[in-house]
Amino acid sequence: MTLLTEACELEHGLACSYLYAAFSLKQDLSEGGMEWQQLHKVKKWAAQLYLVASQEMFHLSQAWNLLNAIGGSPYYLRPNFPQKSNYYPIHLPLMLEPFGIESMKRFIMYELPAHMDEKHYVKSELGYRSEDLYEYKTVGELYKLVRDGFEELPERELFIGDTRLQMGEELIDFPEIVKVVSRETAVSAIEKIMEQGEGSSSQNVEDSHYGIFRQVLREFEEEQQISGSRFQPVRPAISNPVVHIKGDYRADRGNYITNEYTAEVADLFDDIYNLMLRCLHFLFSTPCQNAERQRKLAKFSIAVMPMVVKPLGDALMLLPAGRLYPGKVAGPAFSMSRHVVLPCGEETAYSIIGERYNELMSRANALISHPQAPLILQAVSINLQRLKSYLE
Repeated sequence: MTLLTEACELEHGLACSYLYAAFSLKQDLSEGGMEWQQLHKVKKWAAQLYLVASQEMFHLSQAWNLLNAIGGSPYYLRPNFPQKSNYYPIHLPLMLEPFGIESMKRFIMYELPAHMDEKHYVKSELGYRSEDLYEYKTVGELYKLVRDGFEELPERELFIGDTRLQMGEELIDFPEIVKVVSRETAVSAIEKIMEQGEGSSSQNVEDSHYGIFRQVLREFEEEQQISGSRFQPVRPAISNPVVHIKGDYRADRGNYITNEYTAEVADLFDDIYNLMLRCLHFLFSTPCQNAERQRKLAKFSIAVMPMVVKPLGDALMLLPAGRLYPGKVAGPAFSMSRHVVLPCGEETAYSIIGERYNELMSRANALISHPQAPLILQAVSINLQRLKSYLE
């Protein structure tokens, strides 16, 4: 159970890190530093990062099914960024940084398949320690430990959770999510996660997270060699942005967004992101009473990411970080507030969701009228209005 909870933290943190790198890639020729053909490459890299991040959120949801199966509970809390390299046994820092060679090499190390040598050149090039003995050195090794536990512990004593909490494809739009009710289904769920790039034993890793990141890095380095300094596809974003301390004792290690308007947009991002997480947590922690209502909340929770979180992230990468960072733009902090979950009572929970959502819509509408507002913020407001129907 402890390993699964740690996996939840790690999957969540990786998703945020990958999203930040994707947000930092320019999306229009008007931003400069690219020609038409290069823009298509850059958009493809961003799309690949978004794909991997979405799969990390699927892994988080699958880990919740695994936790529910053994009497645990869904867990979405994680430390805010940046995290020290020794926080997890993988001994790699977890942070929010713009797209670049170093960040991509770090992503490769997160996703290193289990059958590959952990003393890969990437780790030595970045100066990370590889000689120490850790409980696990990659995400894949973590899931191998989880799988070993499910295979070794007595099945009758292990699967004591409420089966009504298992989320399947009929309720949530994760096509490959597995309801975990036995050793066989647990192992199947874990192996699916590993096959997507975190510990696959297959020699064909092109479609894995590891393979995707290696290909993106290779293409980026090749384009840099061909075009030199003329090729500037990355927005000048700060690393590890912080809006304000939200119950996090390590927030002072980040870079505070000092532009007042930008901080308001970043705060809206965090609050919408946290509401999405609370809704997902509610779905996985409350027995289904109304399947249609649950399906609508699941659709809402998943749609918030591409329809609201993504354009808000892009908007923040176009807004100034503040006077402390001349020429730099901000980015989303993905700040976690204290772990306040929705109540189990369905009517009370939906009432809280609706009340909070209306407040967020009002804040988004107010931000649009500001002279600094990027055009993309209009899409945020429109999409928030569209998504409201799922909560009615």
